Amino acid sequence: MAFSVALGIGLAIGLERERSQAADGGEAPAGLRTFAIASVSGALGAFLPNAGLLPAVLLAIAGLAALGYRHTAAGDPGMTTEIALLCTVLLGALAVTHPALAAGIATVLAILLHGKATLHGLVRNALSRQELSDALMLAVAALVIWPLLPDRYMGPFDAWNPRTLWLVAMLVMLMGAAGHIATRLFGERVGLPVTGLFGGFVSSAATIGSMAVMVRRTPGLRDAAVAAALLSSVATFVQMLLLLAATSAAALRPLALPLAAGLTAMGLYAGVWLWLAARRPAVRDGAQDGAQLAGRSLDWRVAAGFVLLMALLLLVNGATRASSGAGMLMVVAVAGGFADAHAATVSVAAQVAAGRMPAEAAVWPVLAAFSANTATKIVLAAAGGRAFALRVGAGLVLAGAVTWAAALALAWLR
Repeated sequence: MAFSVALGIGLAIGLERERSQAADGGEAPAGLRTFAIASVSGALGAFLPNAGLLPAVLLAIAGLAALGYRHTAAGDPGMTTEIALLCTVLLGALAVTHPALAAGIATVLAILLHGKATLHGLVRNALSRQELSDALMLAVAALVIWPLLPDRYMGPFDAWNPRTLWLVAMLVMLMGAAGHIATRLFGERVGLPVTGLFGGFVSSAATIGSMAVMVRRTPGLRDAAVAAALLSSVATFVQMLLLLAATSAAALRPLALPLAAGLTAMGLYAGVWLWLAARRPAVRDGAQDGAQLAGRSLDWRVAAGFVLLMALLLLVNGATRASSGAGMLMVVAVAGGFADAHAATVSVAAQVAAGRMPAEAAVWPVLAAFSANTATKIVLAAAGGRAFALRVGAGLVLAGAVTWAAALALAWLR
């Protein structure tokens, strides 16, 4: 089995390399047979009892790859084939002890090699320098900073969990980047609703306000803007569920069904307007707008503002609980909900996670914050004119009514 996997690895990578070089009009320094033999050689080096055999095989093939590169560097200065050859030797050796892992890595390597044109086009033409910087910023936030943060409550009134706050910031940045990519790929006819969906993960109220302004400026985009505004509220439901799951699974359980019911109602209503928007002729297409839309794919200032608001609500909740008990939590949640339902939701769920209130008691403050935020959205939608406000407001009221009805029904059954 191990040698069969090693042979298959060499054949797969060698086939891709030889075919790729032939398509470019060149002669491959290492092709199908060379890669197959190199992979089997690596397997033999790992299988035979001599401990120094595998390093010797690797050094020998590295020397041969260097000679091959010397002869072909004038026509093809890249070193991809030579590096892939050395990696194939190691994968053949790995197949002796972990054949499944070796086959999986080889598959990823073959896909990476095959995607040369796509990856080069993305980096050189589609991806701007600012977008690359944003991607690196997000990678540092997720892979460097987040694992180092303490996972415990601290600060005044033990209100803040740094790890949870940073996770929320990363979610906000990631969703904003996803909306930016969708708009660049699909343009405004399809990209505008998609951007509304992803913009809702950052701020549904802000997304609805921006869509209202757009309708005032370009009335022909009204149906697409309505769909985008409604889809931003779909994102509100999704993110509330995600943030509850990330902050407190106990708080999620009594709220999951009401929020899912509201999500379904909003999704169906938004789907109607998405269908109507798709039937209208395009105002502008993504191919025309790609250059205009290049720019920042994420804005850390939006994420920082959101997290600061959430931290402030957590602090106010902690102070309220310490001075007046849990009775004032509803007032704090409603006040916070007018600005952002997500932050108010996390602040309430954090109280459950810290054991300061029962999970069932979190239902009403969260829904009150959601309702206050719905009122804010309706006011913002009015800036787009009567027709826009009525269409968006009807969906918001429908989804809110379904959410509250499901929550009340569950409370009555309990």
